Amino acid sequence: MNSIKTFFTPIRILTAIEFIIILTGAIVFQLPLFNALPLLISTVVMFLQARVNRYAFLLGSLNSLLYAIAYLQMTLYSSAAYALLVSLPLQMFTFFNWRKHTYNNATQIRTLSIPMRILLFAGMGGAWLILFFIFSVFGSSYLILDNTVSVLGIVGTLLCAWRYAEFTMIQWISGLAGLVTYTVMTFDDPSRCIWLIHTVYTCICSIITYINIRKKEKTS
Repeated sequence: MNSIKTFFTPIRILTAIEFIIILTGAIVFQLPLFNALPLLISTVVMFLQARVNRYAFLLGSLNSLLYAIAYLQMTLYSSAAYALLVSLPLQMFTFFNWRKHTYNNATQIRTLSIPMRILLFAGMGGAWLILFFIFSVFGSSYLILDNTVSVLGIVGTLLCAWRYAEFTMIQWISGLAGLVTYTVMTFDDPSRCIWLIHTVYTCICSIITYINIRKKEKTS
């Protein structure tokens, strides 16, 4: 009985439900493979990340190629550029960097100082303006929302690569921005609802990741 309880943990149950919903949605809406596959793989990635497993980033790096294709199809050019030019190489770097900084099988996580946090938010504002002007030229859809999600994604990926615990907070805020983005998109195209549901799952996993990181810090 105890072994069954240990296996059927809340995160595993949540992941199984998420997987079933995406598969069902893909079948109902007859979505092409490139639209559903990155979400299915990302479900596994977020499950591994919630367990603070560095292999999440190796798989996530490879999945960035599929995300780039899906974003291009949705004319989310800022998100496509982020997936291909930032997420892919940085997640690969994260995998190797986390592997180098382990202690008792746990990755050593650090936190930003207050001056670093101030510089971070100032840099985010500047990056948002620059990318907004760049992608407005290309006619990116949902430009403000797309740009916001991309900038938060870039910052979160950088913080994660360098093992700063604040990446979970940025990832959660990015998830909230993603919720708004995909809610708006779902009104235009109901098939986008599976992306919306996946974003909810991502937000939950980000919270679990933060909790598990804190637990590992106390035991390492």
